[in-house]
Parts: sequence; structure tokens; C-alpha cells
Amino acid sequence: MRLTADMRDGVHNLDVEILDANVNEALDWLSKLNGKQHTLLNLEREDGWQVMVGGGPIHYVVTLGNGDDNLTLENPVGNQSTIVELCAGGQYGEYSETICVGQERAVNAVSLFFQGREREEQWG
Repeated sequence: MRLTADMRDGVHNLDVEILDANVNEALDWLSKLNGKQHTLLNLEREDGWQVMVGGGPIHYVVTLGNGDDNLTLENPVGNQSTIVELCAGGQYGEYSETICVGQERAVNAVSLFFQGREREEQWG
């Protein structure tokens, strides 16, 4: 599985790429997401599916896609009118709390993705 993570220094970015990443390496990079130096983790399987996790260290936006489908991990207890500001891919944005999840849900989504069981999560 190909792993790409950003490594920012101010407005400059250098992507880190691991061509054959395992789940432990992916979870290690996920734990580095802090919304400043590291703001985006991308994992791509050979079947073309990708999971992207942006944000950190408290709130994350997790997307799943394959070119045809683009899904976002849902927060079933989130409030539509509550806005969370986070930085994903070096860009600050405001997101509805309904698509901002905690680290535990992001870790679970990445773990399931490695097992090919990502559809067990609640995507919208």
C-alpha cells in the first residue's frame, strides 16, 4: 500500500512517500497529524481505492474514494450547525461537526482499510 504524508515547513511542503507501507507505519503517521507540520495522510491500495485523513490532533476528516465514488466518514453524534476549523493538506477550512471524527474513529477507518473492510464504517 502506498502511503503519502505531508511534511510542512511554513508555506513549503515536502511529501513523504512509502511505497509498501504496512498498517503500523500508517498508524504511526496518522498519530503525527497535528494540523500544523503534518496535516494529511493518503493511503492508496492496488485496487485504486484511497483513504485520506486530514486534520489532527483532535478532529479529523476522513474520505474514501476510488475515482468513481467519494465518501466521507460520518460522525453520527455531530451537530450540523457546529463548525470545526481544521487544517487538511495545508489548507484551513471549516467543516461541519457531522464529518469531523476523533482519533479513535480515524484509526479504526485506516485499520479497516488495510483489511479491505472499510465498508464496515459509516460513510456518507
